[in-house]
Amino acid sequence: MTNDKHNWLFIAESVAVAASFVGVAIAVLSGQMIYGLAPLAISLLLNLINRRRVVRFLRHKISDRTQIDNLSRDMQTLSTELAQLKQHHSNLANLVSREELSAVVSTVEAINEQQKGLRRSLVPLQSKLDELNQKFTQRPELEQIETLAGIIVALKQTIDQLPQPERTSVALNPERVERLERAIAQIQQELEQLQQ
Repeated sequence: MTNDKHNWLFIAESVAVAASFVGVAIAVLSGQMIYGLAPLAISLLLNLINRRRVVRFLRHKISDRTQIDNLSRDMQTLSTELAQLKQHHSNLANLVSREELSAVVSTVEAINEQQKGLRRSLVPLQSKLDELNQKFTQRPELEQIETLAGIIVALKQTIDQLPQPERTSVALNPERVERLERAIAQIQQELEQLQQ
């Protein structure tokens, strides 16, 4: 239907141009310009409509041509990239054979399984370590060591508070000094045993 409309406009313009020639001839013979101007104005109007239609048609065709050129460039770029990918794929295929690749994959899977096994075996060891650590912190010997350390500090303070005997009084009470030295030696020995 669009083509019929365009054909009709072209035919109408051609008829109007022919009528304007006839109108000019009648205007010259009759002296009235209206017979020449009316068909000329109609032909100019139809010409203007046809020109706009042609311009629109050409713009549409140019736009289509630009889109076709863009698509052609895009297709050319894609075909170039596809060729590069094929080249890259063939290079990779040449570098690593399928057998080597499957061997690497199976080795990686085996290493992963070993790693999982090691992690599973570490769980009981970690819980045993935590248990031993807890038992160590709850040992009664630690309390005894702290108690003995407190006793030693108290004895030292007591000894420091005792009046310093003269040489003569030490000579008079050697038993007392000897008992204190034995008590200190015994406490030190017990501390050493507990620390082992």
